[in-house]
Amino acid sequence: MSGSNILWYLEKFNLFHKLDMSCLTEIGKKSAMVKYKKSDAVFIPEELQKNIFFLKKGKVKISTFNTEGEELIKTILKPGEMFGKLPYSPGSEDNDFAYALEECTICFMPSDEFENMIQKDAGLSAEVMKFVGLRLQKLERRVERLSFRDAKARLIELILDFNEDYGNKVGNEYFIEQNLSHRELASLIATSRQTVTKLLNELREKDLIDFNRRKIIIRNFDGLKAELVYEVV
Repeated sequence: MSGSNILWYLEKFNLFHKLDMSCLTEIGKKSAMVKYKKSDAVFIPEELQKNIFFLKKGKVKISTFNTEGEELIKTILKPGEMFGKLPYSPGSEDNDFAYALEECTICFMPSDEFENMIQKDAGLSAEVMKFVGLRLQKLERRVERLSFRDAKARLIELILDFNEDYGNKVGNEYFIEQNLSHRELASLIATSRQTVTKLLNELREKDLIDFNRRKIIIRNFDGLKAELVYEVV
């Protein structure tokens, strides 16, 4: 992809919208753009520290695996998000994997080049710190849910989060495009696939939601939120 096209993509990122053109052009010169098919590995742990990734199109899941080989999904990323070995981000992510959940377009650049630019450009540094801060807030909320919410509340809050990120309102209903299996949904809320299937069916029987392999439909938004009875687990 040409440098001008990469620059056009980068201009659409909220992370870069306050940067002057010289900084944005420099990022574009050091970047490359790649398209991934569904289920492609975007990076494996050995490559994690080499690049910073900017998701332009599609969805990406960040996962790790326990000692039994079970996948633990840490987060689902939407267009406009940055991932990889993030500057200012505490903790190790050396065991993370990233997979394309659908066809994706991703820009990437060497992490050492990006860190050099951050050191030289106060505006870029401020935007990255803000982005990482918001990411940490989301992580804290997720840890709180896993610690203090029962499986039903965790599932409903996940659906509401998906609606905020991907939902489209049609009349009084919300259509959420998603292609996660019940096993992947279970991994996101730390429960079993059987429990997710049971809870989804219960919510459908109450006519609060409907779902298939491609989407979740919120039929009664207020009714779904009313189901959020928090219980300490």
